[in-house]
Amino acid sequence: MGALTSGLSLLASPSVIGLMFLGALLGAFVGLIPGLGGAVLLTLLLPFLFHLPVAEGVALIVSAHAGIYFSGSATAILINSPGAPECAATTLDGYPMSQKNRAAEALGISAMATALGGVCGVIGLVALIPAMGAIITVLKPASYMLLAAFAIILIGKLQSASVTKGILSGLWGMMISFVGYDPSTGLQRFGYGQLSLYNGVNIVAVALGLFAFGRMFYLYGTNRAISEVGPTVIGERIGGEVFLGVMEVLRRPLQVLRASVVGFIAGLIPGVGGVAANFVSYAQARATSKRKLEFGTGVPEGVIAPEASNLAKEAASYVPLIALGIPGTVGSAVILSAFTILGLAPGPSMVSTHEPVIYLIAAVLLITGFLASGLGISVARHLALITTIRGALMSPFVIVLGIVGTWAATTNFIQLDILVGIGVVGLVMLRLGYSLPAAIIGFLLGSVFEHNLTLTEEVSGWGFLKQPLPDFLLLLVILSIFSTPLFRSLKKLWSKETKLVSAVAGYSGSAGPTGPELEEIDTQGVAAPFFKKPGSYFELVVDSVWVVGSAVYWVTAIGYPTVSRTVPIIVSSVAFVIGLVQLLSNFVVRLQRITHGKKKNEGGHEVGKVIVANVVAGNPLEYKREIWIIAWTVLMLVAVWLVGLLIAIPLGILVYFFVLDRGSWRRALISGALMYLVIYFVFVRLLATQLPHGLI
Repeated sequence: MGALTSGLSLLASPSVIGLMFLGALLGAFVGLIPGLGGAVLLTLLLPFLFHLPVAEGVALIVSAHAGIYFSGSATAILINSPGAPECAATTLDGYPMSQKNRAAEALGISAMATALGGVCGVIGLVALIPAMGAIITVLKPASYMLLAAFAIILIGKLQSASVTKGILSGLWGMMISFVGYDPSTGLQRFGYGQLSLYNGVNIVAVALGLFAFGRMFYLYGTNRAISEVGPTVIGERIGGEVFLGVMEVLRRPLQVLRASVVGFIAGLIPGVGGVAANFVSYAQARATSKRKLEFGTGVPEGVIAPEASNLAKEAASYVPLIALGIPGTVGSAVILSAFTILGLAPGPSMVSTHEPVIYLIAAVLLITGFLASGLGISVARHLALITTIRGALMSPFVIVLGIVGTWAATTNFIQLDILVGIGVVGLVMLRLGYSLPAAIIGFLLGSVFEHNLTLTEEVSGWGFLKQPLPDFLLLLVILSIFSTPLFRSLKKLWSKETKLVSAVAGYSGSAGPTGPELEEIDTQGVAAPFFKKPGSYFELVVDSVWVVGSAVYWVTAIGYPTVSRTVPIIVSSVAFVIGLVQLLSNFVVRLQRITHGKKKNEGGHEVGKVIVANVVAGNPLEYKREIWIIAWTVLMLVAVWLVGLLIAIPLGILVYFFVLDRGSWRRALISGALMYLVIYFVFVRLLATQLPHGLI
C-alpha cells in the first residue's frame, strides 16, 4: 500500500503532469500520420530522457506511447489506414461504419472503448504487480508456439470468402515473415542477395500496404467517396452521433470487459500480444455475438472489441517488460531502452526497488487513455468530414504519407518497393475475398511460431504433450481447424432430415414430391455437372500463382540448413496443397463451396457464416483506373530514387491532379505545395527525419 501511495504522489508534481500532457498530445499527433507509428516517436524522445528525472521521463515516454491509439484508430475508421499497426483491426468494422455515414459514431465508440479498456487494463496491471515474475514463467516455448498457431487459424476465419482463402492468407503472411536472417543460425533467407532485406520485411510496409494502399487503389478505381452523404448533412448530425457512439459503449459493459480481458491476456504473452491482441479480441467478439453474419459490415461490436483491448493489452505488456525485461512489441522494446536510460533495470530488482514507479506507469496509462479519448471526442465532428472526400482526391495524399511514413520507419528503398507490392496484393485480396487480418497476423506470428517450435524441439521434443497447458492449447488448435466444417456438416445433415420429414408428412397418399423438389431432398445438387469452365480467368491466374509461388518458395527453402528450413518447408508445402485445391476448384464444381464461396450482390461475398463486406466485382473501367493509380505510385518511387523525396512528391502530386484527376492547375499547385510543407516541417524539421536525396 505504501508503494501505491508513493507512486500516486509522484503525479502531484507539475512537471510530471505537464510532460504527461505533452506526451499524450505528441502521441495523438503522430497517430494521425499513417505508418509513422509509436516506435518512431519514442525513438525521437530518447535523447531528451538523459536530462529528465525518473518520474518525469516515465510520464513522457509512457503517455506518448499510449496517446497514439485513439488517433491511430481515427485514421483506420475514416480512411482505412491505421495510424499504427496495432490499430489495423479497427478497420474491419470502423471503416464500413464510415461508409454507412456513421463515422462520428464510430469515433465516439473508439474513444470511449479505448478509455474503458484502459481502466480494465490498469486494474489488471496493478493486481499482477506483486506476482509479475511467477505468472510469466508459467509459459514455455511449446505454449507460445501453440498460441501463435491458434491465433493464426482463428483470425484466418475473419473476412475471407472461403476456408481455403482464409488459410492461404495466413500462410502467405507467415512466408513473408521468414524473409531475412534466421535468429537460430544467423543465415539470411529468401533475400536473394539483397542485403537490405537482412532484417526482413518491415511491419509498417506490410500494414500500410495491405490496409491503406490496397484500399486507396480500390477507392480510386471506384471514384467514390467513403461516405455518399454530403458534408452538410454529416455536419448537421455529427454531434449527436458522437454521443450515440459513447452511449453504445456504455450500454455494453460486458462486451467491453470481455474484450479488455482477452486483450490483457494476449498482451501478457511477448510476441503474441501487440497487433495480434486486437485481432484475437475481434475474433472472440464475433464468435460470441448473436450477429456473427454482420461483422465486417460496420457493426458497433466490431469496433468496441479491438478498441477496448488497445490499452488493456498495452497495460499487460508492461508485465513481461518489467518482470523479465522481455518486450512484446517494437514500441515496448524502445521503452525498455528508455528505462535503461533512466536507470531502471527491468527484472526482479525493478519490482522490489522501484515498485512506486510501476504504479506511476499504471496511473499515467489510465489518465492518458481518458486524455486521448477526450481529445478525440472533441475533434470527431471535424474528422468525420474526411469521409465525404472523393476517393480520387484522397488517394494521393494517403499514398504519399504512407511512402514518407514507411521511409521514416525504415530508411530503406527496398521497403518502399515492398510497400507498393503488398498494396497490389492487398487490392487483389480485396477483389477476390481473401483475409487481410489473417495475412498480417500470419506475418506477425510466423517468426514467433518458428522460434518456439525450434526451442520446443531442442528442449523437450514431443515431451511437451505430457504437459497440461500445451495439451489444452493443442486441443484448441484442433478444434479451431475442424469446428467450422464439422458444424457445417451437422447443420446440412439436420437440414436434409428436416426437409425429408416435412415432405413425408405432407405426402398423405398423394403423388408426393417429385422433380426438383425430390432432387433437393435427396441430394441437393447431385445433378450438377462435375466439371465446368473457369468463371474468372483472373482468379484462375491468381490460383496458379499460389501453386507456382509455393513451389518456388519450397525449392528455395530446401537449400538451407535443417534448422532454418523446417518451418518454411512445412508452411510452403501446406500452401502448395491448398493452392492446388484452389486451382482445381476452378474446374471441379464440388470444390467450389470450400474454395470460392457463394457470391452475394453488392453487399459483398458470403460463405457459410463469413461475409466480406464492401468488396464487389469491378467493371473494366474500374480495373483500368486501378492500373493507372498503381502505375502512378510506381513512377513516384522511381522519381524518389532519382531526385529525392522532397522534390519527387510535390512533382508527383502535380502530375496526379493535372493528368490522372484532370483537375485545374490551381488545385494541382496548391496540393503540391501543401504536401511539400507538410513533409518539410513535420518530417524534416519536427521529427528530424533524414529523407533520401536521390541520384541526381
